[in-house]
Amino acid sequence: MINIFGVVIFLRTGWMVGNAGIGLSVLIIFITVIVALVAALSAIGICERCKIQSGGVYFLLSHVLGSRMGGTLGIMYAFGQTVACALYCTGFGESVSETLNWDNTWAVRGVGIGTILLLLAVNIAGVKWVIKMQLILLAILCVATLDFVVGTFTHSDAANGFLGIGSKTFRNNTDSSYMPGENFFTVFGVFFPTATGVMAGINMSGDLKNPHKNIPHGTLSALAVTTVMYLAFSLLLGATCTRYALQNDYMIAEKVSLVGFLWLLGLYISSLSSCLGGLYGAPRILQCIANENVIPIIKFLGHGKGPNKEPVIAQLLVCFVAILFIFVGHVNQLGPIVTMPFMLTYAGVDYAYFALAMSYDKKKMEKSHKKMSEKQESFLSHLIDKNKDEQVVLPNGYGSMKNIDNVDDEEEEEEEITDSSSPLRSKETLSDKETQDKEPSETGDKKALLDEDKDTDDKQDPPRPFATEIHRMPESWYSHLCNRWVSLFGVLCCVVIMFCIQWSYALVNISISLIIFVYIGQANPGVYPGIADFNFFKWLQFSCQRLCRKDVSSQEQMIVSGQSFTPGTSYTEQLTEDNEDFANRGRYHQSSVMEGNNFDDNYEYQEKKAF
Repeated sequence: MINIFGVVIFLRTGWMVGNAGIGLSVLIIFITVIVALVAALSAIGICERCKIQSGGVYFLLSHVLGSRMGGTLGIMYAFGQTVACALYCTGFGESVSETLNWDNTWAVRGVGIGTILLLLAVNIAGVKWVIKMQLILLAILCVATLDFVVGTFTHSDAANGFLGIGSKTFRNNTDSSYMPGENFFTVFGVFFPTATGVMAGINMSGDLKNPHKNIPHGTLSALAVTTVMYLAFSLLLGATCTRYALQNDYMIAEKVSLVGFLWLLGLYISSLSSCLGGLYGAPRILQCIANENVIPIIKFLGHGKGPNKEPVIAQLLVCFVAILFIFVGHVNQLGPIVTMPFMLTYAGVDYAYFALAMSYDKKKMEKSHKKMSEKQESFLSHLIDKNKDEQVVLPNGYGSMKNIDNVDDEEEEEEEITDSSSPLRSKETLSDKETQDKEPSETGDKKALLDEDKDTDDKQDPPRPFATEIHRMPESWYSHLCNRWVSLFGVLCCVVIMFCIQWSYALVNISISLIIFVYIGQANPGVYPGIADFNFFKWLQFSCQRLCRKDVSSQEQMIVSGQSFTPGTSYTEQLTEDNEDFANRGRYHQSSVMEGNNFDDNYEYQEKKAF
């Protein structure tokens, strides 16, 4: 909850109400919460269905969609956290400057840079003591919020635009009245960074005693509480302050509070703790990506210091990038920049759950088809007369003779080779192949290649800490909220909102993501592929074909001769027809012997050429 209740709620809620009005401000809050809620439910669904015990957003995405997609979105997520650190420090500097009447942008930048350097030193020294103080910090935030609510009913300050609660002020602030250059989506882009801490529970899942219970309960409870607080701030400010004060005084909430010092204390704790969390999380994401060698160019970021392998190099890099963005010097300009990578990450999490659910259905269908074929084979087994020594003519080997058993064995070997190329193959399959009898020289060569592939893969692809099986969503009070179609709708909403806020920022973020994705594919093509074997574009193509097809699709049919066949009976027919143009051509015949081998629930004809 501390990570969700950020600095923007203290400094920009009044500005949002002054521009968008109370009605649209409530809409902005609900859209923000819904986007964050869908992403949180998608992440919870992935953790539940994959039995993931530890790992943050990067591990979640790479496990489902593969390290290539996980590395791409992991970099963007780390970038978003880095710019968010600049936002928090800028907000802290802005509040300090206005409190001390320093009307200077460089004062804001100086305070912000000094703050992030101090927090960097604290982070390198160790933040365990800060984590242990989370409950105390949360209590101070609650006191600051209570101080604000009590202040709206107990006093007024008309000189600074605080008129006290009244219905006339509420009606005047209901409609929107945007300042020059502002609109609904620009205001939304400034407010959305309040929801960037919704993945905090997922990121710290490895430190929880019971993550399967703590993550959903903690995340959903924090979202519910903060939603109520967002609405309370918006409605109370709209009912007590003039529009001019809301639009121009970023510290108007401090004047509304009963004891301004408590409100400032809540603001400072919110900004510092959120920045400290970003400085703690972003470097570790970069370190994980570097240690897995997903992006070889940043491998140097994987080095750690001390027994806990603290990512000092990554921390310095994150701090340097954050300082560059602090020079922007304004929260309103940093807000949309922070929003883009988080929107992209939330869209990736939503799609990951959709792909996971579709992959589960696909595998379930494949298993059911396999069981049906096994039942059909067992049902017809009493009719099958297997003659393994029978010599047949294969259609792809004209004039050649082979044993049908050797053909079946070779087909099985080809399937095993195909499966062995996957990094998810099991050790049991490899051990079974090692115990089989030796085949001819070609088969021996193939097995040698299999063993060689096994050794190579064991060296290059270390075992993943997660199970590769997709489970059914366990029953719980929130399981029905985790819906694949809602997640897919969340992907679409995130992309549309990105372009509505600032289309140029959206294009830049998507372009950078594509560049990273292509680079990983070229520099390290053998990365972990993920457990989701769902292809969105093939599914979309298939769905469009089904929707656009007017007639019912005809099923595959097999045309057989009208005469009745008896297994073991020999039939002869002439292959070449009598024709005066080919009178000199020899008469070739074939003899067909009906065998008992099953072929698509019909008898297979094994043909012999007779000359």
